[in-house]
Amino acid sequence: MSVAEQAVRAPAVHRAVAGLASPVIGYFVARLILHWTTLPAPVTYAVCLATSLALAWRAWSARVVLGEDDLTIVNTLASTSIARAQVRRITDAGRIEPRSDNGRPASRLLVEALRPPWWTLRTGRHQYSLNREQIRSWLRVPPARRSVGRDKAPGDGPDLSPWQS
Repeated sequence: MSVAEQAVRAPAVHRAVAGLASPVIGYFVARLILHWTTLPAPVTYAVCLATSLALAWRAWSARVVLGEDDLTIVNTLASTSIARAQVRRITDAGRIEPRSDNGRPASRLLVEALRPPWWTLRTGRHQYSLNREQIRSWLRVPPARRSVGRDKAPGDGPDLSPWQS
Protein backbone atom coordinates (compact mmCIF):
# COMPACT_ATOMS: atom_id res chain seq x y z
CA MET A 1 0.00 0.00 0.00
CA SER A 2 1.34 3.41 -0.87
CA VAL A 3 1.31 6.39 1.46
CA ALA A 4 -1.85 7.81 -0.14
CA GLU A 5 -3.90 4.62 0.35
CA GLN A 6 -6.13 3.90 3.33
CA ALA A 7 -7.87 0.65 4.21
CA VAL A 8 -11.37 0.46 5.68
CA ARG A 9 -12.09 -2.80 7.50
CA ALA A 10 -14.89 -4.44 9.45
CA PRO A 11 -14.36 -4.82 13.21
CA ALA A 12 -11.60 -7.31 14.03
CA VAL A 13 -13.91 -9.55 16.06
CA HIS A 14 -16.30 -9.94 13.13
CA ARG A 15 -13.46 -10.73 10.74
CA ALA A 16 -11.97 -13.23 13.21
CA VAL A 17 -15.27 -15.07 13.69
CA ALA A 18 -15.80 -15.26 9.93
CA GLY A 19 -12.25 -16.53 9.47
CA LEU A 20 -12.50 -19.14 12.24
CA ALA A 21 -15.90 -20.39 11.06
CA SER A 22 -14.59 -21.15 7.59
CA PRO A 23 -12.60 -24.32 8.49
CA VAL A 24 -15.58 -25.61 10.50
CA ILE A 25 -17.83 -25.15 7.49
CA GLY A 26 -15.15 -26.76 5.33
CA TYR A 27 -15.20 -29.83 7.59
CA PHE A 28 -18.96 -30.19 7.22
CA VAL A 29 -18.72 -29.71 3.45
CA ALA A 30 -16.13 -32.50 3.34
CA ARG A 31 -18.44 -34.76 5.37
CA LEU A 32 -21.30 -34.01 2.99
CA ILE A 33 -19.13 -34.75 -0.04
CA LEU A 34 -18.00 -38.05 1.50
CA HIS A 35 -21.60 -38.98 2.26
CA TRP A 36 -22.70 -38.49 -1.37
CA THR A 37 -19.59 -39.64 -3.28
CA THR A 38 -16.97 -42.36 -3.15
CA LEU A 39 -13.96 -40.05 -3.15
CA PRO A 40 -11.06 -41.00 -0.85
CA ALA A 41 -11.49 -39.41 2.57
CA PRO A 42 -7.95 -38.02 3.07
CA VAL A 43 -7.99 -36.24 -0.29
CA THR A 44 -11.48 -34.83 0.31
CA TYR A 45 -10.58 -33.53 3.76
CA ALA A 46 -7.29 -32.06 2.48
CA VAL A 47 -8.94 -30.21 -0.42
CA CYS A 48 -11.77 -28.89 1.75
CA LEU A 49 -9.30 -27.82 4.46
CA ALA A 50 -7.07 -26.02 1.96
CA THR A 51 -10.05 -24.26 0.38
CA SER A 52 -11.50 -23.28 3.73
CA LEU A 53 -8.15 -21.93 4.97
CA ALA A 54 -7.84 -19.80 1.82
CA LEU A 55 -11.36 -18.48 2.40
CA ALA A 56 -10.56 -17.88 6.08
CA TRP A 57 -7.59 -15.73 5.09
CA ARG A 58 -9.73 -13.81 2.59
CA ALA A 59 -12.42 -13.28 5.26
CA TRP A 60 -9.81 -11.95 7.71
CA SER A 61 -8.31 -9.60 5.12
CA ALA A 62 -11.60 -8.26 3.68
CA ARG A 63 -11.32 -4.50 3.25
CA VAL A 64 -11.87 -1.48 1.04
CA VAL A 65 -8.63 0.17 -0.06
CA LEU A 66 -9.06 3.88 -0.80
CA GLY A 67 -6.42 4.76 -3.36
CA GLU A 68 -5.71 8.12 -4.87
CA ASP A 69 -7.96 7.69 -7.93
CA ASP A 70 -9.83 4.44 -7.28
CA LEU A 71 -11.14 2.16 -4.57
CA THR A 72 -10.45 -1.55 -4.40
CA ILE A 73 -13.03 -3.80 -2.79
CA VAL A 74 -11.57 -7.00 -1.33
CA ASN A 75 -14.37 -9.33 -0.20
CA THR A 76 -14.09 -12.97 0.84
CA LEU A 77 -14.94 -14.38 -2.58
CA ALA A 78 -14.11 -11.63 -5.06
CA SER A 79 -12.17 -8.40 -5.51
CA THR A 80 -12.78 -5.49 -7.83
CA SER A 81 -11.58 -1.93 -8.42
CA ILE A 82 -13.72 1.08 -9.27
CA ALA A 83 -12.50 4.49 -10.38
CA ARG A 84 -13.49 7.37 -8.11
CA ALA A 85 -15.44 9.02 -10.93
CA GLN A 86 -17.48 5.85 -11.52
CA VAL A 87 -18.86 5.59 -7.95
CA ARG A 88 -22.40 6.93 -7.86
CA ARG A 89 -23.15 6.52 -4.14
CA ILE A 90 -22.68 4.44 -1.00
CA THR A 91 -25.98 3.10 0.34
CA ASP A 92 -26.84 2.64 4.01
CA ALA A 93 -27.24 -1.08 3.25
CA GLY A 94 -23.49 -1.37 2.64
CA ARG A 95 -23.51 -1.41 -1.13
CA ILE A 96 -21.54 0.64 -3.63
CA GLU A 97 -23.48 1.78 -6.68
CA PRO A 98 -21.32 2.49 -9.73
CA ARG A 99 -22.44 4.84 -12.49
CA SER A 100 -23.95 3.25 -15.56
CA ASP A 101 -22.67 4.37 -18.94
CA ASN A 102 -25.43 2.86 -21.04
CA GLY A 103 -28.48 4.14 -19.15
CA ARG A 104 -29.37 0.80 -17.57
CA PRO A 105 -29.21 0.50 -13.80
CA ALA A 106 -25.76 -0.61 -12.67
CA SER A 107 -25.34 -3.54 -10.35
CA ARG A 108 -24.79 -2.79 -6.69
CA LEU A 109 -21.67 -4.23 -5.12
CA LEU A 110 -22.05 -5.62 -1.61
CA VAL A 111 -19.05 -4.70 0.52
CA GLU A 112 -18.31 -6.76 3.62
CA ALA A 113 -16.52 -3.88 5.34
CA LEU A 114 -19.62 -1.65 5.07
CA ARG A 115 -22.39 -3.98 6.23
CA PRO A 116 -22.55 -6.21 9.32
CA PRO A 117 -23.28 -9.89 8.68
CA TRP A 118 -26.59 -11.34 9.86
CA TRP A 119 -24.98 -13.36 12.65
CA THR A 120 -23.65 -10.27 14.46
CA LEU A 121 -27.19 -9.32 15.54
CA ARG A 122 -26.40 -5.69 14.72
CA THR A 123 -23.40 -5.46 17.05
CA GLY A 124 -20.67 -3.17 15.83
CA ARG A 125 -23.05 -1.24 13.57
CA HIS A 126 -21.45 2.03 14.67
CA GLN A 127 -18.11 0.93 13.16
CA TYR A 128 -19.82 0.00 9.90
CA SER A 129 -21.55 3.38 9.71
CA LEU A 130 -18.20 5.09 10.34
CA ASN A 131 -16.72 3.06 7.49
CA ARG A 132 -19.51 4.18 5.15
CA GLU A 133 -19.00 7.81 6.15
CA GLN A 134 -15.24 7.55 5.64
CA ILE A 135 -15.76 6.31 2.09
CA ARG A 136 -18.41 8.98 1.42
CA SER A 137 -15.94 11.60 2.64
CA TRP A 138 -13.24 10.12 0.39
CA LEU A 139 -15.65 10.46 -2.54
CA ARG A 140 -16.42 14.13 -1.77
CA VAL A 141 -12.81 15.27 -1.40
CA PRO A 142 -11.00 15.39 -4.74
CA PRO A 143 -7.56 13.81 -4.92
CA ALA A 144 -4.67 16.13 -4.15
CA ARG A 145 -2.62 17.21 -7.11
CA ARG A 146 0.93 16.43 -6.14
CA SER A 147 4.11 17.28 -7.97
CA VAL A 148 6.20 14.54 -6.39
CA GLY A 149 8.92 13.39 -8.73
CA ARG A 150 8.63 16.45 -10.94
CA ASP A 151 11.87 18.37 -11.38
CA LYS A 152 11.56 22.08 -11.00
CA ALA A 153 12.71 23.98 -14.04
CA PRO A 154 14.63 27.24 -13.60
CA GLY A 155 12.19 30.11 -13.47
CA ASP A 156 9.35 27.76 -12.46
CA GLY A 157 8.70 29.78 -9.35
CA PRO A 158 10.61 31.26 -6.44
CA ASP A 159 13.24 29.18 -4.70
CA LEU A 160 12.38 29.39 -1.02
CA SER A 161 15.26 27.36 0.33
CA PRO A 162 16.90 28.77 3.48
CA TRP A 163 20.40 28.38 1.97
CA GLN A 164 19.99 31.03 -0.69
CA SER A 165 23.02 33.20 -1.24
